[in-house]
Amino acid sequence: MAGVSGGRLVPSGCAFLLAFALATGIVTAAPAWPQDLSREAGKGRNLSAAEAAVLERRLLDNPQDLTARAQLVGYYHAGRRANPRRHTEHVLWFIRNAPESEVLDSRPARVSPMFDADGYLEAKRTWQRLVREEPDNVAILRHAAGFHAPSERAFAAGLLQRAEDLEPSNPEWARELAELEWREARRFPEGRDPAGAARALVHFERAHDLSGAADRVDLLPDLALAAFAAGEHQKARTHALAMLDAGPNRRDRGDLLHYGNLVLGHLALGENDLEEARTRLLATGRTGRLPIERSGGPDMSLAEALLQRGESATVLQYLELCLDFWPEGEERLLDWIVLVEAGLVPDFRPLAF
Repeated sequence: MAGVSGGRLVPSGCAFLLAFALATGIVTAAPAWPQDLSREAGKGRNLSAAEAAVLERRLLDNPQDLTARAQLVGYYHAGRRANPRRHTEHVLWFIRNAPESEVLDSRPARVSPMFDADGYLEAKRTWQRLVREEPDNVAILRHAAGFHAPSERAFAAGLLQRAEDLEPSNPEWARELAELEWREARRFPEGRDPAGAARALVHFERAHDLSGAADRVDLLPDLALAAFAAGEHQKARTHALAMLDAGPNRRDRGDLLHYGNLVLGHLALGENDLEEARTRLLATGRTGRLPIERSGGPDMSLAEALLQRGESATVLQYLELCLDFWPEGEERLLDWIVLVEAGLVPDFRPLAF
């Protein structure tokens, strides 16, 4: 259940507090929305057409059924080619009626101009209107920034900077600004853009300084990778070594070992220490798992760099290790192994480092 204020929904339990605050003059922060709505959107991907039709009928009786609508967002996102407009309509409902809802942070709630150009422009106008109307609502600023980030990075950065000005001690804003710059730096045609990496590093460092101990460890891979790409090799080494020293009981221990060794391997190669670089490459493959980048595969940049130095035997060992932890990439790995054995350098693109 939800109350209504100013034409927008207020989460269950918040309606009374909002009324009390308005009556007494107390200023309160924007209400928090149930975070499980993002999971509901994820569940929607597995709905059948009949199940989706049942949810649509539920909305006819109760348009504010957030669970049903979130699941339908996920359902139509999974089949956008069949009915992209219906997907957009459900997302627009959330933007107009519940813009603080965490479902708008989820991948299924992304409106793509590729599938619905008119709907995308409508969503864009709505977000920009909401930002003008509520310039101090950090939840709206965050969601609007996420919407604009893929195509209008500077505008998105301005929204996140405004949120950080409102909450200067909250590390979330520095981290999101860093991730925005880091994504852009990784699009550089010739690899990592050093200037973009340097901008990302400044934000990552601020987020690190503002975060608690556990969250600081979470930031180490990005800190090390951005520092290396920016040419800040001493900082990269410091963060890489910190990853190797991180708590052995952490669930992401394998990722930390992987990235720590990866960065140290690149640094060793830059110093022409081939033996150290070989050791670090093999260590990245012996960490119990391979972090899979958004490009769809493990980081092959150090392997490629060593291969270009004639280190085919070490690279073949690494590819064999990858077979144990990347079963979905077995076909690609076997193709790469054949090419390396033939004395060729495979096309590992897109590089993840």
